[in-house]
Amino acid sequence: MRSISLVFTIVFCATLVASCSGTGNVKKPDNLISEKRMEAILYDAIVMDVMSTFSEKNPTFEALMGKSYLYKKYDIDSLQIVESENYYAKNPRVYFKIHSNVLKRIEITKDSLDRIAKQEKAN
Repeated sequence: MRSISLVFTIVFCATLVASCSGTGNVKKPDNLISEKRMEAILYDAIVMDVMSTFSEKNPTFEALMGKSYLYKKYDIDSLQIVESENYYAKNPRVYFKIHSNVLKRIEITKDSLDRIAKQEKAN
């Protein structure tokens, strides 16, 4: 999990730097995904990405839990995600808050899984 958060942090910082280089305001999309919902989508996408490394054990994983799953679960489409991501990227404080919350959720999940693993070893 540590390498995933490092990669995520690097991608986030690169996006943040790129977003700050633009000039002017970005028009708020009509179908903007809320901050909380965007956080949930990003969290689920990261978890699914991690789980996909085990897809050779379950070859139907991509069909069941791929991008189409996120679209159905959150009733969104790829254009809505792109427009919302672009909007938030041009608003660094909000963008940082969303991604910080995602990282916190990942750490909480990791800690919970570590605790369960320790309990399993003890039994």
